[in-house]
Amino acid sequence: MRSSRLFAAVTAAALFAASVTVGGWLVDHSPGFAQGLPGGAPPFDLTDTKVIGEGAQLFRQTCTGYCHGKDGGPSRAPKLRGAKLERAYVYARITKGSPNGMPGFETTMPGENIWKLVAYVLSLSKVEDK
Repeated sequence: MRSSRLFAAVTAAALFAASVTVGGWLVDHSPGFAQGLPGGAPPFDLTDTKVIGEGAQLFRQTCTGYCHGKDGGPSRAPKLRGAKLERAYVYARITKGSPNGMPGFETTMPGENIWKLVAYVLSLSKVEDK
């Protein structure tokens, strides 16, 4: 009985240690989680201001309100402003969703639009709240 409690405590500690805090939120991944996942190379430059602007418009239509705050601020989901996120992780999160409640958009949104959202979310990593 004692060894099973020890195993449970060690397992819980390992799971907690594998979690990462982003913007004050405990999330279910490590930063390298999405490396090597499908998505390949984006079809356009993710730093292009036109692409980022189109991604911002999609974000306001799709992600703001119930989940993410305006312009990537905090709401029910973690804030994205100032979060250091990797391109592959953001793409995978948008396409596949999250076990914590974020839906996947892989079957409901064209891949090009997903990449525009990725461009916008990555641009938010450079924005710090004052």
